[in-house]
Amino acid sequence: MRHGLFGLCAASAVALAACAPSPATPARGGALEAELAGIASASSGAVSVTVLNLRSGERASVGGQTARPMMSVFKLPLAVAALVDVDRGVLRLDQAMPITASELRRSGPIAEAWRRGETAPSLASLLTHMLQESDNTAGDKVVTILGGGAKVTARLRNLGLEGITIRGPEIARDAALTCVGALAPDGGWTLDELEACPKPDATALAAAVRSEIDSPPDNATTDAMVELLARIKQDTILTETSCKWLLSTLAATHTGAARLRGRLPPDARVAHKTGTGRTELGITIAMGDVGVVTLPSGEAFAIAVLIAGSRASLDAQEGVIARMARASWDMFAGK
Repeated sequence: MRHGLFGLCAASAVALAACAPSPATPARGGALEAELAGIASASSGAVSVTVLNLRSGERASVGGQTARPMMSVFKLPLAVAALVDVDRGVLRLDQAMPITASELRRSGPIAEAWRRGETAPSLASLLTHMLQESDNTAGDKVVTILGGGAKVTARLRNLGLEGITIRGPEIARDAALTCVGALAPDGGWTLDELEACPKPDATALAAAVRSEIDSPPDNATTDAMVELLARIKQDTILTETSCKWLLSTLAATHTGAARLRGRLPPDARVAHKTGTGRTELGITIAMGDVGVVTLPSGEAFAIAVLIAGSRASLDAQEGVIARMARASWDMFAGK
């Protein structure tokens, strides 16, 4: 991993000050905020975006205090909670984590390896595939390892992280749309139970979609996600070893190439995590990307974009995220 990305892992007085909300948005941040608001209008949905320059503390936020569905973006704070346990000696990255057949999800590297007989991947493997390929078997297994969504949220609160709520495994979100109104069975949802559910009628499905958008069980504000990113980069939440491991893993993310990375220079350093919800009745429940972008100067900014309830195409939504990242890049690079 290149020095420019890891250099931000070291905490400093300037970096810590950048984490605190500014009493007033600096002029450059205000100009960026106006540009982001204009870009958001093309989303055909509800958009929250927050950008924070990790060196200067300049900040822009549009809808940054409104909770939006995270979808697989939740795997970033989930990974942080797991790595905190690694730092405390409760878990080890090389620790084997046996997976049962009922814990498998539809696809992904972990499920494919399980079918080849690799039924006990290491925690490091789970976290890597969870972050880089957004593997749902891995993500839901880590939720189980940490004791469930409520306990993960409590850990985040104990770390001083407000504005991020995790209620349960990702399969529960599928169940909310596939098995509308049904209670979770004893032991939690499995693929077999999802497939056994009767298909909901259009009215019930529309109500379920609206609920997932307006009252998402797993949610975050972009202000909170940027604070989390800043604290990761500034070594105030993880050890330096875990910080470096997490950043290098996020920098090799395979999903969402057209989002934060989409309009940046090909060699731009971006450590990020994406999330994408289902599209039902012409509405995409959510799309997002959050991460840290390093400029050629070594200066970096954290950015979080969450879109909810969009009727635009997936390409158009990704374009909104890409344009926001580019606008931030140009502003802080002085272009």
